[in-house]
Amino acid sequence: MKFPGHIFAILTLSIQAAQCTGPRQMTWSNKTFGPDGPWQAVNVIVGSNNSDLMQPTSAVALYPGGSWESKILLSSLCDNTNLSPICYAEEAGLFDSDKSATLDNNSIQLPPCGSWDDLDWGYTKAVPVYARARRATDWINIQGTPIPEVDLILIRAGWQTYPNGKAYPLEVGTLSLGSPELNQTFGASIKINTTFINSYLYDQGGVHSIPSYSYGMHIGSASLGIPGSLHLGGYDQSRVIGDVSAQSYNSGSFPIELFDINLGVAEGGSAWSYSNKTGLLGQGNSSMTSSLTVIVDPTNPYIYLPQSSCDAIAAELPVTYQPDYGLYFWDISDPQYKKIVTSPSYLAFRFSKNSLNNEDITIKVPFALLNLTLEAPLVETPTQYFPCMATNSTPVLGRAFLQAAFVGVNWLHSGKWFLAQAPGPDASFIVNTATMDESNPSVSGSSSSWEDTWKRQWVALPKASTDTRNETHSPSDTTTPDTGLSTTAKVGIIAGSAIGGALTLAMICGCWIHRRRRHRQNSTDEDIGAMLNENNKNKSQPELVEAPVSEWKQLHELDPDLQRYEMASWQNQVYELGPEKKSIFELDHKRRSQFGPFELPERSSVSRPGFI
Repeated sequence: MKFPGHIFAILTLSIQAAQCTGPRQMTWSNKTFGPDGPWQAVNVIVGSNNSDLMQPTSAVALYPGGSWESKILLSSLCDNTNLSPICYAEEAGLFDSDKSATLDNNSIQLPPCGSWDDLDWGYTKAVPVYARARRATDWINIQGTPIPEVDLILIRAGWQTYPNGKAYPLEVGTLSLGSPELNQTFGASIKINTTFINSYLYDQGGVHSIPSYSYGMHIGSASLGIPGSLHLGGYDQSRVIGDVSAQSYNSGSFPIELFDINLGVAEGGSAWSYSNKTGLLGQGNSSMTSSLTVIVDPTNPYIYLPQSSCDAIAAELPVTYQPDYGLYFWDISDPQYKKIVTSPSYLAFRFSKNSLNNEDITIKVPFALLNLTLEAPLVETPTQYFPCMATNSTPVLGRAFLQAAFVGVNWLHSGKWFLAQAPGPDASFIVNTATMDESNPSVSGSSSSWEDTWKRQWVALPKASTDTRNETHSPSDTTTPDTGLSTTAKVGIIAGSAIGGALTLAMICGCWIHRRRRHRQNSTDEDIGAMLNENNKNKSQPELVEAPVSEWKQLHELDPDLQRYEMASWQNQVYELGPEKKSIFELDHKRRSQFGPFELPERSSVSRPGFI
């Protein structure tokens, strides 16, 4: 059947319009970035040519997931060679503001205004950023779609400072994915409206519009080959496994109550003497009674927790704490290291589900994802590290956590943000786009098995001959950070010392008791012998008479009616007679048979009375 030309054209346009009004999939860079990843980033183009707005100027890769302003690194960042002779930020691309005719960096007169100052970079201050930055607006182009007057902070120069006080250069900027408002407005008398890429596409996108002011994202893992996924106006349902937790956002942040952190094993044997260990979040911190409010933030790289929590986790791993970086380095020479990072071992984060105290949801992060790499300029040679950083500021779960988690938000229709388990490297990654809109404002998970998405990556350990146990720690339990030896070595030394000390103490006590008993027995025997000898000297010896054999060999059962009495304490006391005492008289036969010596038949014929 043939369609008339105009009908075919209408159908084609309708299909194109339908395609354009669905969720928008972002393109990820084919490069990876550090110096503490590797991390994945999305591609955008910043700036435009005034004569043709479709001709952008600077292609850059940005870490997605921030809120409110996008932070863009300028090409002038490389002018400072004191930090490093190599400009690492060039790898991701820099914005040449001089080539953009649509840049406006003068209209917004609010901080930052171009002078040196502290700059908020995400929601934690564990690694503060100091920079020369200025507010601005410019066009951003995503996949051929230009978006005008995007809210920006341009960074002309700056660095980040690690705990050792050393400054390191910035390398990759961040891409804002919205805020609770469609626009951010500046100025009192003269209003300046700025926008965000997904708010513009939802509100004014036209044929490029998306069904809602929302997004769904899984940043994946560059080292394990898990591609990133970011949809504007929807999400990829294949990146959402099982239950989904929905909770209210706070301004532009994603807070959630963290109940606990535990170590676990998905299948097979365990690298530890237990298969599950809970209570690590509050271990060694009596002030943490129930939960900890944390913020999920893709623009920060690490897992930022109280020092006691990081130490409690690290105490179970072959890692050493490096105070210069505030991080833990893996001891790759320890056999336990390979067992942990290649087996189905994971770090589990148990959260309040849907902001309820009586429901929870657990996100499992395999240790394979927590075996990250520090590179230059942070270190001279690539170094494997465990990404837990202690902080006294806001606790944050950053990119290290989000390698294993799906995060999304519906800014307008639901007022909620979403958290769920994401798949591992063995997933099919066939995109299954789902829409978030007024009729479907939330996120629904798939029925896929999380364990199945890791099976080919893991090497399960053999099970122990005996069942491994579960361990639970309370907040009063204390741990001490490792400052030199690996955790496994220190545990071995402590355990050996404790066992050796206990054995030594037991031997000393045993010897002392044995000697005391022998001394007491010898003293008693000597006293009794002295008394008997003294008695023998002062009385005549009776004539020895052999007892009849038959009489002694007969065995008789004691009369059960006879009662046994304990001898009085005075009868056991032995005294030596002094010279002033009177003469000793021979005891009568009855007394002699009870206390005095007498001749018995052969030892084979009789047994010694128990009271002698």
